[in-house]
Amino acid sequence: MTNFKEILRLYCGGFSQRSIATSLSCSRDAVALCIKRAKERGLQLPVSEDVTNEDLRKLLHCSQEGVRDPSYLLPDFAHVVKELKKTHVTSGLVWTEYLVECKSLGLKPYSISQFNALVREYSKNNNISLRQDHHPGEVLELDWSGSAILLSDRLTDETIPCHLFVAAFPFSGYFYAEAFENEKMLAWVTGVVHALSFFAGVPLILRPDNLKTAVLKPDKYEPELNTAMIELAQHYKTVVVPARVKAPRDKNVVEGAVGYASRQIIAALRNQKFLSLDEMNQSIWDYMDKLNAADFKKKDGSRLGLFTEQEQPELLPLPSKPFQLFDRITATVAQDYHIEFDHRFYSLPSNLVKSEVSVKATPHTVFIYHKDSLVAEHPRLKFKGQKSTLPEHIPERHRDYLLWSSDHFLSQARRIGPATEQMISNVLASREYEVQSYRSCVGILRIANKYTAECLEAACKEGLESGIHSYKAVNAIAKTLKDAIVPVEGMHPREDLEEQDLGDLYCAHDAGGSR
Repeated sequence: MTNFKEILRLYCGGFSQRSIATSLSCSRDAVALCIKRAKERGLQLPVSEDVTNEDLRKLLHCSQEGVRDPSYLLPDFAHVVKELKKTHVTSGLVWTEYLVECKSLGLKPYSISQFNALVREYSKNNNISLRQDHHPGEVLELDWSGSAILLSDRLTDETIPCHLFVAAFPFSGYFYAEAFENEKMLAWVTGVVHALSFFAGVPLILRPDNLKTAVLKPDKYEPELNTAMIELAQHYKTVVVPARVKAPRDKNVVEGAVGYASRQIIAALRNQKFLSLDEMNQSIWDYMDKLNAADFKKKDGSRLGLFTEQEQPELLPLPSKPFQLFDRITATVAQDYHIEFDHRFYSLPSNLVKSEVSVKATPHTVFIYHKDSLVAEHPRLKFKGQKSTLPEHIPERHRDYLLWSSDHFLSQARRIGPATEQMISNVLASREYEVQSYRSCVGILRIANKYTAECLEAACKEGLESGIHSYKAVNAIAKTLKDAIVPVEGMHPREDLEEQDLGDLYCAHDAGGSR
C-alpha cells in the first residue's frame, strides 16, 4: 500500500517527486497524485502525527467523492469497466460520454485524471483487472508446452513423449489444447486449424512465439514469417504478429495457459497409460472443458462464460473449408517425363523433360506447376515407389504399351500358331504377377519379325516339348532353326507391333504400371 503520510512528509521537507518515488519504491504518478489531491482537499501540511496512513488514503482517494459533493456526478463504475473491455474503447472516449451524461443531468463532471483515478480505485477494491490492452477477439496467442505426456508404443511398450499445443485468448483466458507426437510444421499448423475450429471463429491477430514453424527470422520490427503461416493467415483473413523477442508480456496469457494446462492436465494424466494419440487427446479435452468452465477465483464468471458472452461475438467467421498445409519442393522432370516427390513418381507432359517444376501437395492431391502455371494434378499416392501416369502425358511412340494385357498377347500369338499361343500362356502364368511377364511376351512375339512366323512357331513347339518357357530359350532355339524353316504362305509376322526401342517401351511401361 502507498505510504501517503511519508510522501507528504518528504514533500514538505523539500524533496523532489522523483527522489520521493525512488525512496519509497512507488511510481512518480502516485507521488504526484497524492500531492495534487492534498492541495485540492486543502489539507494542512505537514500532517499531524495523529493522522494515520489509512485516514489519508480515505481522504485523498475516496471513491465516494461524488456522494460527498452532490454537485458532481459519480461515474457508473460497473458500466465504465465493462465498456473499457470492449474493442477500440479508450478511457478518453468513456470520459467524453460521461461528460455528455453530466451535461444532460445538469451536474458537474470530474476531470479526466480524477475520473481515471476513481475507476482505478474501484477496480482495485473489487479485484477487477481492466486489461485495456486486451480486447475481446483481438488476439489469439499460440505456443508449445515444455512438458510432455507419454504415449506407449503397442508393440515395444516404449514411451513416446508427446507435446502439448496451446492456444489462448488474452481477454477471457479461454484456451484450447491438443497433444502431438512432435513439434514439426504439420503438427503446428494442424493445432492452429483445430483451435480455430474449436473457437468457431477467427481473431484479428494470431500471435505465435518465435518458433521456426512460424517465424523464419525473428526481428523486433520486421519478422520474416514462413510461407505456411502467411498462407494460413490469408486463408482465414487474419494477420500473424509474432511476439517480440525477449518480451514475455507479449505472450503472457498463453504462457500462463501453458503453465495452467501443464499443472492441471499433464500432471493429472501423469499416471495414465495411453496407447493412441486419439485416446490421449480425448482425456486432454475432457480436462480442458472442465477447466474452461470452472469459476475464476478472484472474480465472477468463468473462462467459458466470458468467452461466450463477450469474445465469441467479436470473432471473424470461419471460411467454408479449413486450411490445408502444402508440402513443397522443386523438382526436375526426368527423361521418362516423371518427377519424384516423397519417393513416389508423377507424370507431366513429355515436352517438359529436363525442366524445373514446383510441387505443392496436400494429404490427398499433388499439384505440379511450371512457371506458375498448373501443368498436372495427381491423386497423392500412398506407398513408396508407386507411379501415377496420366494417359495424356504419354508420347505417341509409347502409346502401344497401353495395349499390353494377357488377352492382347494371346490374341497375337493365336495368329501365329497354337504352339506360340501355348508358349505365351505358359509365360504369362510363370510369374507371381502377370504384369511381370509382359516384357518376355513382347520379346517372344518379336522373334516373328526378326526371323519368320514359321520359325517362331517351330521354336515354341520345340520349347514346349522340352518344358521351357522363356524368351531366352525360345530365341536360342529360333536361331538354330532360322535357316531350316521355309516360310509358309499366309503366315505373317506381327505387323501391328512397331519396331521400337525396347528401352522406350520399358520406361513407358514402368511409368504406368501402377495405374
